[in-house]
Amino acid sequence: MYYKRQEAFRYVFPESIPAICEVYQYINDTKVKIQTFDAYILDISPNGMRAASKTDIELKDEFILIFSFQLAGTLIHFTGQLIRKRNAGGSFEYGVQSDGSSALRDQIVSSLKVYTKEQLKKQKSQGR
Repeated sequence: MYYKRQEAFRYVFPESIPAICEVYQYINDTKVKIQTFDAYILDISPNGMRAASKTDIELKDEFILIFSFQLAGTLIHFTGQLIRKRNAGGSFEYGVQSDGSSALRDQIVSSLKVYTKEQLKKQKSQGR
């Protein structure tokens, strides 16, 4: 797929990561929460993620999504915009582009390093 070639790296989780998503919209220069729902992170990169949920969100440019989840013991608040939506049977898959925050990118990269080390340790211990 084209979008994956432009990423420095994209990590696909062996098991999806549970998350809470909050949808916001600016109304008269005020940030208003539209809804909150459960979601699952399928893959992530420093610049975006793919998430799934049973909740159907309208694909609108003015929506701001904040996904909150734990990755390797770190609480991450991934802020971004919905750029893609796909019906996946009983759920919906969403492509979310990050807001470009360098602090968020650094947090994702460092958390993924710890997470992958933990996954390798698990695989080695199960293989013995």
